[in-house]
Amino acid sequence: MSRNRISRKSQDDPLGLNIIQVEIIPSKTALLVIDMQKYGYDPNYGLLKLFRSEAPQIYSYLYPRLRDTVVPNIARLLSFFRDNQLRVIYVCVGPFLPDGSDMIARRQRRELEHMRRTGMDYLFHAGTVEHEVLDELKPNTGELVIYKNSIGAFNSTAIDQLLRNMGIETLVITGAATNGCVETTARDAADRGYHCFLVDDGCATKNQELHDGTLRNFELLFGRVVTTEEIVSELQRPPGQNDYRKVKQA
Repeated sequence: MSRNRISRKSQDDPLGLNIIQVEIIPSKTALLVIDMQKYGYDPNYGLLKLFRSEAPQIYSYLYPRLRDTVVPNIARLLSFFRDNQLRVIYVCVGPFLPDGSDMIARRQRRELEHMRRTGMDYLFHAGTVEHEVLDELKPNTGELVIYKNSIGAFNSTAIDQLLRNMGIETLVITGAATNGCVETTARDAADRGYHCFLVDDGCATKNQELHDGTLRNFELLFGRVVTTEEIVSELQRPPGQNDYRKVKQA
């Protein structure tokens, strides 16, 4: 984890012009677990298995981060939210149809090209083992699981309506990849008025540079970047004693 480059007084916003005050209400807060599926983040399946043999520089960074940092921290957040009867929502990505024809044309072309180059079936559609959530982070009965076939959850699902139906105002966002599905979902949520907290040590992507750049820009324009410890401590505080009411928004 590299928190030193993300300070409370950002060098990109030294006057704090993007800071407003919000109240974090636990009963109106949901944990989002984005795309923590076997196709990308279990070393026995899909992309991570491919990285191990074909892109060891990615694997040597990504797998230890997932194993030692991201998965344990998401598990901790899951336990905290469940113990306190707070909302937990999973988002999973992949085509609904085996041939991937329900995805946008650009993504269809990309996946077909990946298949041609690697010989691997990239269409980890709903119903396959690869599409399942990692065993360590499985949803509990009664927890909402939303399936998308786009990068951002707001672009191919009814997540916005579902969140509003449940009275959710604040999102604690975890998952992968930091600079892809996590970032797009978080930005879209912020643009729709949700107070967004991106969990630094609860997200991962292919390298630290991409991760850090994403978080730095997100905190400047869209929301707050926190650690697992910080957001748990914040949600445990009595009403009116929040430390992290300052959420940066554009």
